[in-house]
Amino acid sequence: MRKKIFLSLSLGWLLVVAMACAQAKTQSPMIGQEPVTGGTNSGERPPSQQGQIVQPAQSSPRVVKIAEILSQPENFTKGKVIIEGKIISQCGAGCWFTINDDTATIYVDLAPSNLTIPQKRGAFARVHGTVIRKGSDIYIIGEKVEF
Repeated sequence: MRKKIFLSLSLGWLLVVAMACAQAKTQSPMIGQEPVTGGTNSGERPPSQQGQIVQPAQSSPRVVKIAEILSQPENFTKGKVIIEGKIISQCGAGCWFTINDDTATIYVDLAPSNLTIPQKRGAFARVHGTVIRKGSDIYIIGEKVEF
């Protein structure tokens, strides 16, 4: 009796998991495509988008001069950037630092990404991150640091 109950429960859970996987496959967009919002939950695309692959708004990040970011931050706040330069000053815990690339200096905050770096004052670094503008402050939230 126990074996029959266990077997039927196991098969029941297997069926639930299989149905959930099948539903997820039919509703998830293909890589490179934007999900469709609004309308029904059927996962179908409007006729105008069927078969189309929608490209991301910005391609891979590029190395940018800090002076360029500081002079026109609105051009960089919608995507990722890479900056390169020398670490000028650094938090004792390694959660922020300032970096200079011979054109300007900018503050890099690592705390929002839960990152810290070892003490590297004076070292060359390559920072991948997002430009943030809050009022007159312009800084970068670092998401990856390479030495």
